[in-house]
Amino acid sequence: SHFEVFNRKKKSFVRRLPSESDKPFNFQPRVQGGGGSISVWGIMTAKGAGPLVFYDGRMNGPTCISVIEPVLLSFIEKKIWSRCYLLLYWPAVSPDFNAIENLWDIIDNKLNDYRLNNVNDLQQATLEIWTKISNETGENLVRSMPRRIKKC
Repeated sequence: SHFEVFNRKKKSFVRRLPSESDKPFNFQPRVQGGGGSISVWGIMTAKGAGPLVFYDGRMNGPTCISVIEPVLLSFIEKKIWSRCYLLLYWPAVSPDFNAIENLWDIIDNKLNDYRLNNVNDLQQATLEIWTKISNETGENLVRSMPRRIKKC
């Protein structure tokens, strides 16, 4: 997923009189380019969040192999093969079904509670939120999958 320091998805509503439409207090400040950003990739299970990886640039084949593959393989060896887990092979681009997209939204909403001034603050806050993801959250997202699939 991709998060920006500024330009959060935070919604704000303004009540104003028609004569106040051009007053500065009616505008949400925006920053060109979002003030910096981070890209993250993570693993989630019914037992909560797994590893989180920060990476630069776009997620393409070389990035996936060099950054994610070592983390993913290590996680699979330690967690998956040592236990009996059901693995779902899922298309990479299926946001309607992909439960981790909901997890990214949860993180994005919680980032609104932090005072973020730079990319380092954003990275630390994201990691802090990620490490606090409860097992219950992961379980609820995974248990929602049959309902999501049925809606199609």
